[in-house]
Amino acid sequence: MQKLGLYVHIPFCERKCFYCDFLSFGGADASAREAYVRALVAEIALQGELYGGAFCADSAFLGGGTPSLLSAEQLTRILRELFRSFSRTRDCETTMEANPGSLDARKLEAALSQGMNRLSIGAQSLSDELLRKLGRVHTHADFLATYEAARRAGFSNINLDLMFAFPGQTLADWRETLAEAIDLRPEHISFYSLQAEEGTPMWEALRDGRLVATDEDTDREMYRFAVRALADAGYERYEISNAAKPGFRCRHNLKYWSMDAYLGLGLGAHSYADGVRFSNVESLEAYLAAAEGRAPFRAQAHVNSREDRISEYMFLGLRRAEGISEADYAREFGEDVRARFGGEIDRLIGEGLLERCGDALRLTPQGIDVSNRVFVAFV
Repeated sequence: MQKLGLYVHIPFCERKCFYCDFLSFGGADASAREAYVRALVAEIALQGELYGGAFCADSAFLGGGTPSLLSAEQLTRILRELFRSFSRTRDCETTMEANPGSLDARKLEAALSQGMNRLSIGAQSLSDELLRKLGRVHTHADFLATYEAARRAGFSNINLDLMFAFPGQTLADWRETLAEAIDLRPEHISFYSLQAEEGTPMWEALRDGRLVATDEDTDREMYRFAVRALADAGYERYEISNAAKPGFRCRHNLKYWSMDAYLGLGLGAHSYADGVRFSNVESLEAYLAAAEGRAPFRAQAHVNSREDRISEYMFLGLRRAEGISEADYAREFGEDVRARFGGEIDRLIGEGLLERCGDALRLTPQGIDVSNRVFVAFV
């Protein structure tokens, strides 16, 4: 059976953060969440009939939104149906995103009892003042309580999501947040430079001059500091914005960068399987109707051409620290990578943005700083 990553989208939050443009809703009541869970369980069962016989899950990821906003009983129902409909490997990595303050002992126990073995906590910052500026609903104390409760419950694989280069944050603020996060010794740390997306409250505040964007030099200084500090603490950066202790790379996220198969379940979820990229409807009303058989779950589909696969292989693979293996490329596509991209590769190496390391092509530190410029050369 082919290996498969399962992604389950939970679109509810207590409140939307100022920077968030994800498909999520703040303030939905208990009845709306319950209606969605029923629809999600129905979709899981249906997709299990379509894909469960050919694929075996080796990773599962409950993302959002805020999955930890659901009740212990709702989380149990979702996970039970997920692993009833899809077989899984004995070491299946099963992750849930959680916001500080939204977990309790019952939810942690329920998740563990259904095979959850990894937690990703959306800390973002460890400063109460900066958390307020981001529109987060939790506090530093909430974060510490959630982290300690997860450890007591038995979670031995925890990721912390951190954010840098957002308006109002200084380099000193970032250093303090990162130092405290490292002192907690999570197994994994994700660190993302905030990009304000059009239409969000933060984007509007920047547009109107009520906030001032972090300049590019400070953004890059923050990033480089994080890379050095994490390496000094024993974390290996294996992707542009992700670092882990040895043996704790996120296997689910690696699927996205390696073009492995994954199936998205839930509102607006995206999938890639059998060479096809497809996604679900993004309207909650349409999704609930699909669960009742009155409409399709799938909104769109695209069969990847050979050109699509080659481009994606390059720009997704270059996100990984080890980059692209020329031998792997040749096995995958039956041609030498230089036969197609020789000119682009030579130019980028000459500009100091790509380098060779043995059989691999990978981004240099300068290439990481302008990674989108590198990626577009292969599109």
